[in-house]
Amino acid sequence: MKTSLQFAKDSGVQRGSMLLELLIAMVVLVFGMGGLLALLLTSIYTNTNTRNDTTSTMLAEHVLEQITSQPANSNALLSLTDCAGNAWNIDPTGAVVGSGNSGSYGGDGASLTSAGVVDWTQNYATVPVGYAMQYVSCGTGGRQTVYDVRWNVATISAYSRMVFVSARPSGSLTTGGLRFVMPVNLRTIGGM
Repeated sequence: MKTSLQFAKDSGVQRGSMLLELLIAMVVLVFGMGGLLALLLTSIYTNTNTRNDTTSTMLAEHVLEQITSQPANSNALLSLTDCAGNAWNIDPTGAVVGSGNSGSYGGDGASLTSAGVVDWTQNYATVPVGYAMQYVSCGTGGRQTVYDVRWNVATISAYSRMVFVSARPSGSLTTGGLRFVMPVNLRTIGGM
């Protein structure tokens, strides 16, 4: 038979072990929540990059469609207005490959690499007027993002031309780093 003193000791030991189990469970919960927080922050960062990449693609497509909607021999400047009210002129004029202002790989506009994409090592200030823009995009919650958009137009014949367009968020790096974003590169042949 147990005395009342033994019952009191037994129940005290159980209360102490419950407290210890609760403390261990809380520590495990804190580490688990820390892991979830890291996943949440990574997903937020990835979502922002995806939004910028999608906007870059849509903006490059828009410029590409504006240029290719004109006849190949058209020299009329096209106009595009951004969220900040800036009116940008898009020059659809092209030159025969190698004879334009963009080097041996392109016609008129931003320089091209030997792979047929816009050369992002070229300084923005050296891109001819009418072939680049710093487009301001309206964002959610009033947040605006500036995109660097460049293009090149190469004349193939009197009735066709090759159009190269590339876009990326302004200030993003091209060789790696925290703000690394691959520039979107689009090209098509337009004519008539």
